[in-house]
Amino acid sequence: MNNINKHSSSNLNKYQCNHSFAINRITAFSEKLAEMVTKVKHSRILNLGCGEGFDINNLFKNKLIEFHYACGLDRNLSSLKFSRDVITDFRFDVVNGDLQSLPLRLSSFDLILCLEVLERLSHPLRVLREISHQFDGYCLFSVPNEPAYRLTRMLLLRQNILQCGNHPEHLHNWSKRTFCRLIGDYFVVDNVSITFPWTIVLCHRR
Repeated sequence: MNNINKHSSSNLNKYQCNHSFAINRITAFSEKLAEMVTKVKHSRILNLGCGEGFDINNLFKNKLIEFHYACGLDRNLSSLKFSRDVITDFRFDVVNGDLQSLPLRLSSFDLILCLEVLERLSHPLRVLREISHQFDGYCLFSVPNEPAYRLTRMLLLRQNILQCGNHPEHLHNWSKRTFCRLIGDYFVVDNVSITFPWTIVLCHRR
């Protein structure tokens, strides 16, 4: 039995969901992400909290994107093993580690992706502070846009109704305004997209 057959996670469930709305939204997210990536140098990409590697793999498949190397960091070893089974078309190194204690030299990369991760961390400000101190390139952050994300889960997908749609792994909730203000405390915000139900922010070091 390979890693794909025995692995499971909430992120994997999201990308393998066959609900038409979920498929449409993830496709729109991937397209918007690719559009924003084309605005900056992206030959060497670091994907923090890469999970199973779906986002970086979708970027590679987009005709607008050209890169030959990416690195993924995640604390879930099973997710990293899954990503190695999925990503075979370009060089993709994986590092098993915690975002809240970064084990990598960030200056080795042109672009950092941190997608659907900050809302799950106990100390997201620590991560933002560390990146802003170490990294001179561009970053792309995304989080659920609240309260739209919770309402969608509760009313349309019928998930976590008793928790008002809040995902059980999410420790923080941000609207577009509050998230942009948070990112603006550490970076210069270059571009913001509301790709329902997510907020995506392109930024660089002050």
